[in-house]
Amino acid sequence: MDLNFVSKSKEVFNRAKHDAAERVLSQSLKVLAQSSDKNYQRLAQAFGKLADSKQQKMVAEWMQDYLAPGSVGVQYFNRLLGNIDSNVRKNYIAKTIVGLFFRDPNVSEQLMKEAGISSPNLMVISPSMRCNISCVGCYAGNYTKKDDLDPEVMDRVITEAKDLGVRFFVITGGEPFFYKPLLGLIEKHNDIAFQIYTNGTLIDEEMADRIVELGNIAPAISIEGFQKETDERRGPGTFDKVMRAMDNLRERGAVFAFSATASRKNIDTIISNEFVEMLINKGCSYGWYFSYIPIGKSPDLAYMPSPKERNRLREGVNRIRRELPILVADFWNDGTLTGGCLAAGRKYLHINNRGDVEPCVFCHFATDNISDMSLLEALKSPFFQSIRRRQPFGHNLLRPCPIIDHPDVLREAVEMHGAYATHDGAESVITVLREGLDEYAGSLEEVADEVWSTQYRWAQDWLDDEQKKAADRAEAINRERQVNSGKAPVN
Repeated sequence: MDLNFVSKSKEVFNRAKHDAAERVLSQSLKVLAQSSDKNYQRLAQAFGKLADSKQQKMVAEWMQDYLAPGSVGVQYFNRLLGNIDSNVRKNYIAKTIVGLFFRDPNVSEQLMKEAGISSPNLMVISPSMRCNISCVGCYAGNYTKKDDLDPEVMDRVITEAKDLGVRFFVITGGEPFFYKPLLGLIEKHNDIAFQIYTNGTLIDEEMADRIVELGNIAPAISIEGFQKETDERRGPGTFDKVMRAMDNLRERGAVFAFSATASRKNIDTIISNEFVEMLINKGCSYGWYFSYIPIGKSPDLAYMPSPKERNRLREGVNRIRRELPILVADFWNDGTLTGGCLAAGRKYLHINNRGDVEPCVFCHFATDNISDMSLLEALKSPFFQSIRRRQPFGHNLLRPCPIIDHPDVLREAVEMHGAYATHDGAESVITVLREGLDEYAGSLEEVADEVWSTQYRWAQDWLDDEQKKAADRAEAINRERQVNSGKAPVN
């Protein structure tokens, strides 16, 4: 496919307007931090006037409630905007908001028209799986420098993704700061924003200075609870190093987040007000919650939060958003806010250290390697298309995941398209853990369906368009199965 349309689209969209939007937003955020609470309401009302879809109108309504005078939302934005360095405000916050919410519609429309795919909102890249600590249940194993992604390939992938409209990148690993070319690549691509998932142990004063100097980086630091929980999973002394890293970043005005993995051992701790208030005081701007997934080294179903515990995590995250001045997100339970699973290029994809193109950072199967093809070709792969055709996998967006909530979906896609496991042991989620994951999914269905039917009627709006296309998708899925079984001709 000729991507000349991208440059033409950029001319239509006008790069100067995009840059101007970032400058205006950056200055507006500076003014907001020094003005009255009423200006937050004016901002929310202005967004409401621009909203032209059900989803955008829902977001606008939420913003008006969240930013009401005296609300926790006003406290949050005052704390956030009042403490960050001007370079970070301009190069991370403004770039992230403009990049995610004011995307060039011409690129997405042309991609759909000419290639039949959407433009992903973001991309996740793991350039290295090397790490200086060994965490219980981590999917990083024993890797060396020779296993790292070629920096020229990473540079090319970022460039191609930008041409497809991607303006936000997530870097994970391993420990990303082990990858020496990383900061140079981020500096080169200073027109976009990066979030980096890190264990935090390498963020000394010099590294914190560099992060603020670049401005377009937000570290998301992993933490499992207080000292007991963090050191138990990540090794003695890790908690103290994380606290020092947060101090270094806060003192310099960086934007940074926390990242907590919920397991049966720590779930009540990480959703407690005491834990979150500690992180607020440390300067965290926002936070991510993930549930332990049985992948990687020695996967253990018993370490996963039970369905009832997963629902307790959902309740805790919603309570935190209502009561505390910080925004937090739950990678699984917030499927109601994203229209379900994001994977396989619907909203994002993952490229690992070997260049394997995976549907998701937790889904370690691939049919293609980015070293052998363009990003656009990878997005068009039959494997990815098969997963996208099945999304959102069911009517209940509290069960969005094809790995643990609908494990039959992942198994079928892998088997149909001959996807290979991208590291030793990755196949366990479709082999030795098959029975246990099916049992988990069945139990979750009982818990989540009751919650969905009583508390999430509003989320049905996200499914309207999908339901209109359901018949076409079902027909396409059925044909895919027939072709795979040899009962239908391939066009």
